[in-house]
Amino acid sequence: MQRLTFGSITVDAVSDGVLSCALTGMLPGADPADFRRLGGCDDGETLLLPMLTFVIGSVGKTILVDTGIGPTIGSLGRAGYGGTVGLLPQGLARTGIDPATVDAVVFTHLHADHIGWNVTDRNGELVPTFPNAEYIVSKSEWAFWSATQSRDIARCVRSIEERGQLRSVEDGFEPAPGVQMIATPGHTPGHASILVTADGSGCVIVGDAAHHPAEFEDPTLQPPYDSDPAMARETRLGLAERVEAEGLLVAGGHFPAPHVGTLVRVEGKRRWRWLGAG
Repeated sequence: MQRLTFGSITVDAVSDGVLSCALTGMLPGADPADFRRLGGCDDGETLLLPMLTFVIGSVGKTILVDTGIGPTIGSLGRAGYGGTVGLLPQGLARTGIDPATVDAVVFTHLHADHIGWNVTDRNGELVPTFPNAEYIVSKSEWAFWSATQSRDIARCVRSIEERGQLRSVEDGFEPAPGVQMIATPGHTPGHASILVTADGSGCVIVGDAAHHPAEFEDPTLQPPYDSDPAMARETRLGLAERVEAEGLLVAGGHFPAPHVGTLVRVEGKRRWRWLGAG
């Protein structure tokens, strides 16, 4: 993804790798032709899902949105996913980002493929990968996951909480000027998207409110991992309407390259247009 710039705010994407899965397993009823057109599924059968972390620079602060899947595929491997992961540390190094200089990690939600690099195993001890960062999650998301016995949560989030670095916040929280968490529930109970705006332009980082742009074109596409399918569908429609009304760009953590685009109307139908496309 090319760097996005909104006033003095910058947004970059750093990859933690790519997962692969069956298209119809991820999005039952998907039309392979749509995915050949939009990208991410050239053979019409296998969907490739990038694992992206977004790096936001605002007023001297460095903010990460999600931390990828981590060094291994973990439980997703047992669910039939394949791919190459664990690339975030070297990706950050290539962009000149020292983990110690990260001010905040903001979560869209707490699924395993978004929290994997919260911690690093150093000689058998789990330590925060971003030692000086505040790790920020919506209150409703943490209320849900903190009541579970998830091993991923215990490893990657409770260990952060025990060190006093976890903060749960209300909808609308701003970790830096021009950066705002907005409630987009449905995929998980407290899912948030990250709105970045400055000087009359902006983008929304949608997390898993949509895994692929095709979900904005076809509201009937529904991944099996949404905790509340009806609410997730309503959220996607609401996001699409806001994007159209405000002329926002959309960046997706699992969208194929170039990972960002917008929504336009073509003959009365909502269509996805990649950034830079004619």
